Amino acid sequence: MKTKDLTLYALLTAVCVVGRFLTQVIPNAQPVTAIILLITLYIGPHPAVIISALSMIITNFYLGMGIWTIAQVGVFILLILLIHQITRITPLKQKLSWQLITCVWMSLLYGFLVSLFLAPFFGVTHFWPYYFSGLPFDLLHAGGTLVFYLLLKHSLLTVFDHYLRRNNYHDA
Repeated sequence: MKTKDLTLYALLTAVCVVGRFLTQVIPNAQPVTAIILLITLYIGPHPAVIISALSMIITNFYLGMGIWTIAQVGVFILLILLIHQITRITPLKQKLSWQLITCVWMSLLYGFLVSLFLAPFFGVTHFWPYYFSGLPFDLLHAGGTLVFYLLLKHSLLTVFDHYLRRNNYHDA
């Protein structure tokens, strides 16, 4: 791994961390999921895994560390791998409408999988009522991810394009 790679990863992690801190007053609406989706699509799954894990661990040191940190990191890794596989068989990178749909289902699937993972640790015996009670927050997460994706896409793609061109990468 090159110093340029580490620098980009550190800067993107910092953007995720600061973004999560600045938006913590809005329930479940933060830019991390949108940024991780953009990284996965345009740079690749390896950086996305590193940046998502670091972002969750660093922010949870301040916002509250618990078993949910493992769930957050694990679910992000699963979603990153899933999206990477989807990009291999669909033109996801070329269609904004598909990317926005992916923002929504990625956010909703994230909430479902984190709930599924955490339910046994919280002593939940009836999963569906537990899940549906958190669904409004998952919908806020999906809406926030959509908004942040649209707000950040152009700026981040400019950075990614510069990074990829300077490092002679042809396709993530």
